[in-house]
Amino acid sequence: MSAYKWQDANELLGTLVAEPRFGLFSDLDGTLSSIAPTPEAAQITQRNRELLAELQKLLPLVAIISGRRADNVHQLVGLSGIVYVGNHGLERWVEGSVQVIPEALPYLRGIQAARKDLEKISEPGVYIEDKGPTLSFHYRQTAKPIAFARNHAASLAQIAGENKLKLFTGKMVFEFRPPVAMHKGIAFRRLVEEKRIDAALFLGDDVSDLNAFRAARQMRADKFCDAWGFGVQSGWETPAEEALDALLDTADFLANGVEDVEDLLSWLLKARRASST
Repeated sequence: MSAYKWQDANELLGTLVAEPRFGLFSDLDGTLSSIAPTPEAAQITQRNRELLAELQKLLPLVAIISGRRADNVHQLVGLSGIVYVGNHGLERWVEGSVQVIPEALPYLRGIQAARKDLEKISEPGVYIEDKGPTLSFHYRQTAKPIAFARNHAASLAQIAGENKLKLFTGKMVFEFRPPVAMHKGIAFRRLVEEKRIDAALFLGDDVSDLNAFRAARQMRADKFCDAWGFGVQSGWETPAEEALDALLDTADFLANGVEDVEDLLSWLLKARRASST
């Protein structure tokens, strides 16, 4: 494991947060909100919402980059002034509406065809989440989730292939996405460039956040932005132990669950206020 606890990075964090063009980026589920049995049950913690509201006043950019729909992220967080990116970068909440990137539009019909195929898998506990340009096939509430994933992986890959979609895995979920060049890492870098961010943190807990952690390291190597990835150990069982190992190995620093994220945001807020005086 290469990552260290964020508390061991106070000197680095102090330098980053003092940068005038410092940006804060975060995933939502398992990072700002605890993992819930269903997507509808998840809620950002009140303390995290309050801390984001205060940080947004002091930073040039606070952004949430989630696998959820952009309008759903906006609704859950409920703060103005924050940039909401949904569906792993395929869409953004802009002035009261969702804007899907043009490259994804030709695949919307395939997404709906895949949904009809998924509806044929009638096992108790499965849940299909239609997110517009993507589908999430949740199996967290099945009787034996790990066995379910193993038994259905091949058929789900076939459904994705027949509809010209890409299949991804996450925490107790299979995701069907258009085969376009977009993921959280690309969305992260594009926002850094768009908002002219010189230093940044990205917080995330799932395998879908690995691309953002890799993007952070690449931006540092390119001397494009002093960006760092913070992995959050959410405590929910992953489909495979190697997925958790990948998270720990790819992140630069670690937070121990959502409550530790609250402490991190609180620390950043105090440090930003101190650097501004």
